[in-house]
Amino acid sequence: MMERLDTEKKDIYKGSRLCYILEAAVEYFISILVGTTYLAKLTSSIGISDGVTGILSSFISLGCGFQILALLLSGGGSKKRLITGMTLIHQLLFTFLYVVPLFDLSKNTKTVIFVVLLVLAYFLKNLVFAPKTAWMMSLVDDSFRGRFTAKKEIVSLISGMVVQIVMGRVIDTFEERGNLQSAFIVSTAVLLVFTVAHVMLLILTKEKKEVESIATISVKEQLKSAITDKNLHALIPLYILWNVANYITTPFYGTYQLKDLGFSMTFVAVLSIIYALVRSLVSPMFGKLADKRSFATMLKICFGIKIFAFVFNMIAGQVFYTVYYILSAIALAGINGGMLNIIYDYIPHTRRTGALAICNSISGVLGFFATLAAKPLVDYIQSQGNKFLFFEHIYAQQLLSFLAAVIIFVIILYLHFVVSKLCKPSANPVSDNAI
Repeated sequence: MMERLDTEKKDIYKGSRLCYILEAAVEYFISILVGTTYLAKLTSSIGISDGVTGILSSFISLGCGFQILALLLSGGGSKKRLITGMTLIHQLLFTFLYVVPLFDLSKNTKTVIFVVLLVLAYFLKNLVFAPKTAWMMSLVDDSFRGRFTAKKEIVSLISGMVVQIVMGRVIDTFEERGNLQSAFIVSTAVLLVFTVAHVMLLILTKEKKEVESIATISVKEQLKSAITDKNLHALIPLYILWNVANYITTPFYGTYQLKDLGFSMTFVAVLSIIYALVRSLVSPMFGKLADKRSFATMLKICFGIKIFAFVFNMIAGQVFYTVYYILSAIALAGINGGMLNIIYDYIPHTRRTGALAICNSISGVLGFFATLAAKPLVDYIQSQGNKFLFFEHIYAQQLLSFLAAVIIFVIILYLHFVVSKLCKPSANPVSDNAI
């Protein structure tokens, strides 16, 4: 009888874990429609340059710098209502990005409104990222985090694939008819539907009492415990290196696809389908590897694949970019989840929210500055007619891919000689759920 009651108790969060999987998928849909390529389409319609578009894309990274403020949300028990409310606001701000090009205003005015909406949206999104992650991940047993993360990503990727192809075709169709504004109106309506669905899923997801109790720890105590944690000291450089490599490249790839390589939005959607299928196939394998060995071991393999991806992107052309995209899909199948879960591997349960906020805040700000540092190089090469030093024809994105590959190689060495040597804390005493 007692065994039956214990089993039932362990299953009370099963529905919430399903909501978490669906919530992550809908959140991914929204990120697609305000991501690199779609953002480039919006900025291009307003008349914003490639370099500025790259900086705007890197606001994703700068927004991570606001995560340190998440510690101010600690105290007072449950934060579910606050997280849900702020999520609704920031997703509405993302939705309004598609409304800006419809205004009959000057280019400068549109640009200012667009930038303000984007900055506010990422500010609010990142303010609740760490506590929302702690809330959701507390529903998953530590021994199943790799496999659960893989399952969650597969659902997001496969369903996101449909969103990509449909919305890509919608935008291309209206643009071919010379009616891009109608495409933006449709996109606005779709984003509103996604926003409502996302908020409803947050409302349906339960919050563990253990998370509420951790939330009562003061900001001072969280900062002190996090800052004095030697494992955290070792993880921060890992986050910094990855964000720098990521944000000297990714923010400039949107305009590279559309302008230099001549991709249509439909072809971008096809690439995304290939990306989703490939990543979905390898995610379970990486999840099992991480659970069996460690996330550090899994990350070394994935970053090695990412180096090869950047090598292919050093060669201009649609075929080589497609190969880069496929290899990136394989690499990111492990990197995205691994960079989150490595915090959970080496940081005690009560410090994870603060540790995640600190890592993302520091690396996010430095990632943004890395984009700023890369922009003059992009502008210079473009102003010279895509010439640089003894290269008669080279795109700035090719050179940036080389620099990123070098940084990734350093990451692999750091994982092997530093992170892999860290001692793990005792297992999470409050996490008792299967997938």
